[in-house]
Amino acid sequence: MLLLRMNLHPSLGLLLTLLCTLGQLVHSESSNLRPAPCHFNPLCLCTSTYLDYGYVTCNDVPLTQITPGLNDSNVYTIEFHNNGMRFIQARALERTGLYKLIVRGNPLVKIHDEAFFGLEKHLKELEIAQTDLYEVPSRSLRHLQHLKSLNLSHNHISDINADSWRGLESSLRTLILSYNFISSLPRGVFNPLTELTQLDLSGNNLLDIEPDLFLAGPSRINSLNLADNLFTNIPYHELAPLKFLHHLDLSYNSIFELRPSELRDVRTRLTLDTLRLDYNRIMFLPGGSFEFYSSVNKTYFNGNPLQNINADAFYNAKIRELYLVDCKLSSIDPAIFSGIEDTLQVLDLTGNNLTSIPAELFEQFHSLRSLVVKDNTLFSLFDREVNVYDNSHQQNLVDFDISGDTNYPVPLQEYRSMHNLMKLSVSRVPKQVITAEDFEGFNVDLEEIDFTHSHLRGIKNNAFRHIRSVKHMDLSNNFITSIDSNAFQEVGHSLISLSLSHAFSKEYGALSNAFFTPLSSLKYLDLSYNSLHSLSESTFSDNPELEVVELQDNHIGSIPRGLFTEFNHQRLQQVHFSFNEISHISSQCFSELPHLEKLYLNDNRIGRIDKHALVDLRALEELTLKGNKLRDISYEAFQNIPSLRLLDLSYNEMNNFDFAVLDQVGRLSNLKVNLSHNEILALHKNLSYSDSEGSNIKILDLSHNNISHIGEEYFHPVINTLTHLYLSHNSLSKATRNAFGSLHHLEWLDISANNIFDIDFDSFKNTHRLQVFYIHHNHLKDIPRDLFHGFQQLRIVDLSSNWIRALPDNLFSHGIERVSLSRNQLAVFPIQPFTQGASSTLMDLDLSHNYISNLQSPEQFSRFKNLMRLDLSYNRIMRLDDSNFATLPHLAFLDLGHNRELAFEPKGRSFIGLDSSLLFLGLRNMSLGQMPELPLSSLLSLSISGNRLSSIPAEIASNLSSLRSLDLSHNDLTSIPMIIHALPNLKTLSIASNDIGSLTNLSLVGGAEQLLELDITSLPLNLFESGTLSKMHSLRTLHISPYASMRVINLPRLLEHLRGLRNLHVHVDGRQSLGEELRGEYPSKMRNLTLSGKSLRTVANHVLQGVKFPSFQFTLHNTSVESLPMDQMLLSAPHIRNISIDVRNNSLTEIFNPNTAEEPGTSHRVFLNELFLAGNRWTCDCDIGWVEVWLRKVRQYRCRYFDPAAQHALPPVCSALNDDLRLAACHNKRDEPLLDVLKQELECGWGAAAHGPKVTLGLIVTSVIVLLLARF
Repeated sequence: MLLLRMNLHPSLGLLLTLLCTLGQLVHSESSNLRPAPCHFNPLCLCTSTYLDYGYVTCNDVPLTQITPGLNDSNVYTIEFHNNGMRFIQARALERTGLYKLIVRGNPLVKIHDEAFFGLEKHLKELEIAQTDLYEVPSRSLRHLQHLKSLNLSHNHISDINADSWRGLESSLRTLILSYNFISSLPRGVFNPLTELTQLDLSGNNLLDIEPDLFLAGPSRINSLNLADNLFTNIPYHELAPLKFLHHLDLSYNSIFELRPSELRDVRTRLTLDTLRLDYNRIMFLPGGSFEFYSSVNKTYFNGNPLQNINADAFYNAKIRELYLVDCKLSSIDPAIFSGIEDTLQVLDLTGNNLTSIPAELFEQFHSLRSLVVKDNTLFSLFDREVNVYDNSHQQNLVDFDISGDTNYPVPLQEYRSMHNLMKLSVSRVPKQVITAEDFEGFNVDLEEIDFTHSHLRGIKNNAFRHIRSVKHMDLSNNFITSIDSNAFQEVGHSLISLSLSHAFSKEYGALSNAFFTPLSSLKYLDLSYNSLHSLSESTFSDNPELEVVELQDNHIGSIPRGLFTEFNHQRLQQVHFSFNEISHISSQCFSELPHLEKLYLNDNRIGRIDKHALVDLRALEELTLKGNKLRDISYEAFQNIPSLRLLDLSYNEMNNFDFAVLDQVGRLSNLKVNLSHNEILALHKNLSYSDSEGSNIKILDLSHNNISHIGEEYFHPVINTLTHLYLSHNSLSKATRNAFGSLHHLEWLDISANNIFDIDFDSFKNTHRLQVFYIHHNHLKDIPRDLFHGFQQLRIVDLSSNWIRALPDNLFSHGIERVSLSRNQLAVFPIQPFTQGASSTLMDLDLSHNYISNLQSPEQFSRFKNLMRLDLSYNRIMRLDDSNFATLPHLAFLDLGHNRELAFEPKGRSFIGLDSSLLFLGLRNMSLGQMPELPLSSLLSLSISGNRLSSIPAEIASNLSSLRSLDLSHNDLTSIPMIIHALPNLKTLSIASNDIGSLTNLSLVGGAEQLLELDITSLPLNLFESGTLSKMHSLRTLHISPYASMRVINLPRLLEHLRGLRNLHVHVDGRQSLGEELRGEYPSKMRNLTLSGKSLRTVANHVLQGVKFPSFQFTLHNTSVESLPMDQMLLSAPHIRNISIDVRNNSLTEIFNPNTAEEPGTSHRVFLNELFLAGNRWTCDCDIGWVEVWLRKVRQYRCRYFDPAAQHALPPVCSALNDDLRLAACHNKRDEPLLDVLKQELECGWGAAAHGPKVTLGLIVTSVIVLLLARF
């Protein structure tokens, strides 16, 4: 068509066609490439290296600004995460044609007005989240005429207005402002956004919204998220103009009822697809509760204290899916569903107190497809006798879940009337052995069956012959002692996933392949968390479709050769052998598995890996041998593993490492080798390597060993490949050219925390690509003049915590961005070490903790024209001259604290030139007797703690109009200073450790009412009136003390009006225990409690009793507490469902088990999500043995694979928890790591805590009552 239209010569047309085809092939190939180091900065990764960079990720790469080199090519998406970036410069991306930009987890406070110039027609999605933005960067956004999605979540934005979106009026469709500090929505704030369809305001401080907020637009909103705010009613009137609203989320608020706050006419009824009201305070649903809705397809009431539902409560709501999970319902009357009998398809009643199910739900609700009554106290399936053989009985139910260990055992035959059942989940069946008769009459097309916690002991031959289409089967958490060889015979062709995690009894130690033989279609097999001791070579030989096998948390001592073979397991992708007792890996153990990508062998007892143990694994990307007992590895142990990206050998006992071991590894990837936390004393020359050989290691981590010597040419095998070298926390005494001088491609070198006294001038002679250099915490006195000669890419240098007295001239050249010289012995501000070019690019300079007494003149400072951060704290500076920093036009962070003799020029002349740039100023511990004049109208944060201020004039507030954070702690104030009432934007205030003797109901009235964070710890109070904090509805974080000077104090009573409080820090001084001080109800939003203070020795059982939020974080920090009764503390906290506990760095010797749930999400139980224990003196015996059982549960439920395509890596918590337990020491076991003691020494009934029948007291009492009633 194109040839005809353009009348081109046929040969030219053919050439163009070939070029187009080639271009498509190149694009297709590049889009499938794994990320590789980017050309503009090799520390970042790019998916393409052809015509553009594709998807760029710069995660955990230290950056002071967006790399200018990005402008050299087109980019589709860029992600910056955890870079330390505080500023986005002008025109940073103007020639990239960028479609999506993500900046996340950076201390970003300012975005240049022209930051996004050049992207007006290209940028469609912008995410600036988890940063320190205080306002919407509207001046930066107004040129983005085609921006469709804007995500500003998890920032510090408190105020928005209609001008915030100028320039985005006709393009923006998605606006995410979640988890900021917005307390009000001005009238018409969203009116300009005519195309807006999704608005997320969750996690703010909204009490209500203006009646006419949406009256004039935007009218197209279909999704509105108001979750986790402070609403007490559903704003029907305010939402009425949103004709296209389909999704409304009001969960985690304080809503008491569904009716409007005012009983005036609501003329418009909402038509919703989804209504979420989870975790509010709704206790009662009267008839007609949904009269203001014409239909609601999906309705959620999960986690409400709902006890009563009247008849007709859902009348005419046309609800299709109704979720009433974890409420307090004791009975269900079918009349409550009046009006939705013909529409209700899904009903979830998990975690209530139901004793039976109304038979009418099965007989009259003909549209019902899914019914879940998990975790109730059912004594029978129906509330009256039902003929289960009646074919007319419930024909439409496809999903039925009656699992949970508190439900009464129900014979399987009672489910046979559900003729269309596709999924069945049961627990506690009366029979302990499954036979074919149990499923007689079932739907032959049943696809999924779940028998977890069913106390099963056996499965007989042909047990599933009546349900031949089962695809997914879960038999976890049982007591199986036998499975007949033909048990799965009839489902062998259909079964895709089989979970037998924690399924076998302790006596079942050897795994036979007999019952696996029929499973020819099995893809996922979970055998984790059992007591398996051995496997036979043929265990999985008849399962050719296997993709994922989980065998972690067993007692397996060896892996038989031939367990997995190329002939039998062509599709195998992942194998998990973690936390077993494997002692060695034999030859050909893992060989010729063409699709194996991940192999986990960590935390075993592996001391030897034989030759040819892992051979021809072309797809293997991740091999984890962490936490074993390896001392060395055979030279030919790993052969032909070209795609390996990560080899983790950390936490072993290796005393040397020879690169010859990896000569056939990682040739096609960016290989990272982790050898940290071993016992390497010296790195000797690789004698086994020939000159023609080389390794492809890109990242090598040798940190946390005891290396004192690096042999000449040790790194020779990696001189052309190594880009990252980590050698911190070793015993090196010198840096030499022989060790580092020939690493041509090295970009990151960390030799911090060693004993380095000397560094040769030519140590890095040929290491000219170095970007990041860390040598802090050593003993350097001098730095050679030519150390960095010829370094054109050096950006980050940390020389802190050494003994340096002076630096040579011209040490740093053009391109340097961040230099830390803190904690040295410098007496003079280092001007000369920076060349003119280096001075012009330097953005961050840390000179704290030195002996500098005088600063340079403004003229000399003018060389640092791009300097943004300057830390001069802890020096001996005595004077600031006029306009000392006037020639630093971009200076935003200045710390002058702890210069005790520093004097300022009058009338603020020392800060002339900084009024429009300075954002953060530190004046801590400077012996100031009066507040200096600070004409800094742009200042956001001021710390003036540790001085001698007894008063602060209110009039100086006029020069600090933008101030948001003020630290006045550790001064001589005797009352709340009036200045806080004159700072309209103040959000954070600390007045801790002053001489304030009383806090009255009027002390904080006025300007303090808008505070988001307040610190009033360690005050000598004799009066604290109950209404002092009552007006602070926006307060999120409070630091407070149980003041020792007050004989009686109750903190929950003082907090009762703080509706928005989420984080409470109680610092204890002068008291040894916390008891009555924390008895009572906490604010409903509070989700984080931290206790600190060395005087604290005991914590009462009831301190969490008043917590209402379901997900909670408890932290104990720097106390003298020795025993923590977390079990009793959680028993008194009925609302908590998930808890994370951090007790690092205390004096603890024991902590008791807070976990009461078998798995996450169990109703009425607590699941421990995270636990951090390092920095204590643990007594390691069976009292702490519960940690091992809990860890297995975490791995069973939170660190598991099911769909490899959907999950490429284990969640970070899986590694973080194990690493913390490696650092936690057992004081009574020679300070051995707690994790090692749990694995190898403690025998406290392996897995006993998770097995065994559980009959709760409530169930026993209820059973007795029912039996007594039956007699009468």
